[in-house]
Amino acid sequence: LTPDPWREQEYFSKMMGLKGVPVINIHMWFDRKLSTVDNLIFSRSDLLSVYADMSECCNGYASGEKSMLEMVFAPAKGWIGKSDEEIMDATLKELERLFPEEIRADGSLAKVEKFTCVKTATSVYETLPGCEAMRPDQSSPIDNFIMAGDFSKQKYLASMEGAILSGQLAAKVVQDRVLADEKKDSSNVIPQLTERPFDASAEFAKDVTPDRQLYRVRVTDVPKEVEMELTSL
Repeated sequence: LTPDPWREQEYFSKMMGLKGVPVINIHMWFDRKLSTVDNLIFSRSDLLSVYADMSECCNGYASGEKSMLEMVFAPAKGWIGKSDEEIMDATLKELERLFPEEIRADGSLAKVEKFTCVKTATSVYETLPGCEAMRPDQSSPIDNFIMAGDFSKQKYLASMEGAILSGQLAAKVVQDRVLADEKKDSSNVIPQLTERPFDASAEFAKDVTPDRQLYRVRVTDVPKEVEMELTSL
């Protein structure tokens, strides 16, 4: 996606060595409860790297009677071209190893009520010796071009956590560049709102996001004094 002239620069050319690998995400709804573990579990399976019982981990799938397992089927290089039915059969055989008293691949115990299979041909980069040096940091040699993404330089491997951290690091690069520009040119200071102390008596001030919920959305009016200040900027 980058312009051809950019690719000649070492910053961009070195990351061309990062190779994406296929990953398959699987969702299975069962006719009974399999687990009460409220967490993401790293599996001992050769095919299912991580899984979670979403009926325990997520309010959207919460149930005390039935489980919905979400699994990462990886490494998936030899499976990405196979049918959903073949992948489902292989998954059930692995689940039989993980839940030997509750699941049988022949369906004689817990039964699958619904199954979905999402294939991503090029997902996260393959973790190989030397690949860490190929990851670009957030500050690129191109003005106003900041790099973010789980593949970029940060302390985690390719993951959701890594993507979030890379975004935070990218925001810091933007902040640092703006502050540096302000110091160079005092006439180019970006207007800022007046800093105000935390108001513990304000509505929603003591709200806490419940367990198993990522965030809460609150819509409220902007205080009049803040609205007036915004208008004047």
